[in-house]
Amino acid sequence: MAFEHPFYFLRHGRTEWNAKGVTQGQLDVKLDAVGYAQAMRAAELMRDQPVSHIVASPLARARVTAEIVADAKGLKVILDDGLKECHLGEHQGKPHGPWLMEYWRGAYAPPGGETFAEFAARAWEAMKRAVARGPNTLIVAHGGLWLAAQTRVKVDPPLRRVPNALPLRVMPAADVWRHRALDKQRAAELLDDAGAPPV
Repeated sequence: MAFEHPFYFLRHGRTEWNAKGVTQGQLDVKLDAVGYAQAMRAAELMRDQPVSHIVASPLARARVTAEIVADAKGLKVILDDGLKECHLGEHQGKPHGPWLMEYWRGAYAPPGGETFAEFAARAWEAMKRAVARGPNTLIVAHGGLWLAAQTRVKVDPPLRRVPNALPLRVMPAADVWRHRALDKQRAAELLDDAGAPPV
């Protein structure tokens, strides 16, 4: 099994582009006021969790989310370029379109970007590096990484997209990642598989 330890996964807080349906990819978009509040809420939820390390994407929306949690935990943030969101080339900075669902299916390669297969391989290796640091590592990254992981494991209960700044406790076992949301008030969001695209 590639992932030998339980870990936490946290998608960054909301950005203005998340709210407007604009493709972020690897463009460095900051948290909006809602996203900052979401990150503060996530930090409070994780205050009493046994987090040992925090490894994050260097993109501001993930890095700042990680720093807010790290401040609450008295930990430092380790940055890993491999945890960046997928590079969506010429689509970055433009509204979402039908091409995005084709991308997640591996049926479309964005001009000037990386294929979904390339992204999934990169993301998997980066997440594996993070979890190898030891039990209870917190990964702070992007929704696309959660989707990419599902090319290699099944998540239980089913969760195609992960909401912004909702901390998940993940228990890997063979080819299944069992997870639970730490925020009971927002847990209902996990039932909404038709939410906004993660990038």
